[in-house]
Amino acid sequence: MIEDELIKIWQSSSEQERIKFEKSRLMIELQSSLGRLHRWWKYLELVEFISVIIGIISFAFVVYWVPFTTAKIASILIIVLGIITLTKILGVNKTKPSNLEENYLKHLKKTKVYLEAQKKLLETYFYWGILPLFPIMLLFLFDFWEIPEKRTIIVISYLLTIAIGLYGYFLNKRRVKNEIEPRIAKVDALLAELKG
Repeated sequence: MIEDELIKIWQSSSEQERIKFEKSRLMIELQSSLGRLHRWWKYLELVEFISVIIGIISFAFVVYWVPFTTAKIASILIIVLGIITLTKILGVNKTKPSNLEENYLKHLKKTKVYLEAQKKLLETYFYWGILPLFPIMLLFLFDFWEIPEKRTIIVISYLLTIAIGLYGYFLNKRRVKNEIEPRIAKVDALLAELKG
């Protein structure tokens, strides 16, 4: 009964009112979707921040305690790579739109820039964050190869580094495809709708 009344109201409403309703529905759906993405991105930042801080502290101890020169050099390089990772991830926040924008259209444009910055970071992370780690880990493990009892652990450690790197690569590709690109498409559709 209520459904019939709603259908009659919908059919009796003008085309302009229907368009306004569709726009507001699209806005609400997009804001909900972006809210989930923003919470996920904050979680990702937190996990990366904690991981990098633990890594920096751990490798700082390695620089001090391990007697091998190549391991010390590799540890310093890992610390530098961790700092670069933090600055790049936290640098994406510079493009984050505030909720105090002058109008909704500017907010959407800044949201698109923010989403594209996230997409670029995730797509390029393998090249600047993971690939440099492979030779650094070889350098780190180089002097340990002299100890025959440690060779199995060295091989396993290096293979584990490669596996984790490849997992991160495919995970980021999936996140871009399933999380970020659909939201960019929604923002583009809503921008076209608002401009039209």
